[in-house]
Amino acid sequence: MTKGSDTRNALLAAGRELFTAHGYRGASVRAITRKAGANLGAVTYHFGSKEALYGAVLGSVVEPFRDHLTEVAQRPGAPTERIERVVQAFFSYLQEHPALPALMVQHLASATPLPAGARRVLEGNLELLAGIIALGQLDGSIRRGDPRLMALSIVAQPIWLTLVRRVLHEAVGFDQRDRRMRAALVDSVLDFVRAALAPHPQQA
Repeated sequence: MTKGSDTRNALLAAGRELFTAHGYRGASVRAITRKAGANLGAVTYHFGSKEALYGAVLGSVVEPFRDHLTEVAQRPGAPTERIERVVQAFFSYLQEHPALPALMVQHLASATPLPAGARRVLEGNLELLAGIIALGQLDGSIRRGDPRLMALSIVAQPIWLTLVRRVLHEAVGFDQRDRRMRAALVDSVLDFVRAALAPHPQQA
């Protein structure tokens, strides 16, 4: 690994930590370069701008998620089985990679535009799930409806429940760090998804 790539990786790691803790506006270039042990011009040299570094940081978190989700979704199975695996993958990945939900919270609280790379990943994830729903509609295992809107409704549950997990713990004592509680939560969401996707009697 070259010194240049070492510096670039150090800037990504520092950016990920500081953007997660302070958001885009709260994390200064000076603080990021100091954390990375780099000179003040390193961000411009390696990324072109703070905005581009922010996009690269988000990309470093969401792109592995896209790859994981694609691999899970492409495993053989009926459309409903594949959708259940996607929901479980959302929960597990967000739990195992706390930087992603933390960055999501910071981004939601800011007025910063979503970087193009992260937007493409999120659009791709939505289209992936919508495509599986459309297949289920063709074979009659999933009710009629707009596949994209149905996909949004499905992914909203693991994302929202992960983002508010601290509030749920403090307000109602539901601790997602407890494996049994978390497993019960995932099972409950899967039950809702199954019921929501099931064909109406008049559609059967």
